[in-house]
Amino acid sequence: MTPDVSAGIDEIKAMFPNSAVIAEEDGEGGAYVTVVDIEIGSQYQPSVASCGFRISYLYPRADIYPHYIIGGISRRDGQARQGVQQVTWRNQQVLQLSRRSNKWNAAHDTAALKLAKVLEWFRKL
Repeated sequence: MTPDVSAGIDEIKAMFPNSAVIAEEDGEGGAYVTVVDIEIGSQYQPSVASCGFRISYLYPRADIYPHYIIGGISRRDGQARQGVQQVTWRNQQVLQLSRRSNKWNAAHDTAALKLAKVLEWFRKL
């Protein structure tokens, strides 16, 4: 794992202190990251889930996407979720959120900030 990827993971741990952060090396200098027990919104059942994503060895020069909501969630009102699709990621059925940052700037954007933005977007669905 590169030092930049490790630093990105440390920032995620600092931004989400109430969640366990699991990082597994991907064999290419990056990592698969899962942030456990994140509040995803009261409109979902359950309202707490995990979020996974991959930080590539190119970090911080590369965007972090897609993100995956893990945990078999559904909307309490039964409405469909727009902009989200069910896929298999790392041998699990998950919801994929592809929120690409077209203007990713390594000087300002981080894996932790991207996760926070993706979660904020998801909570508004």
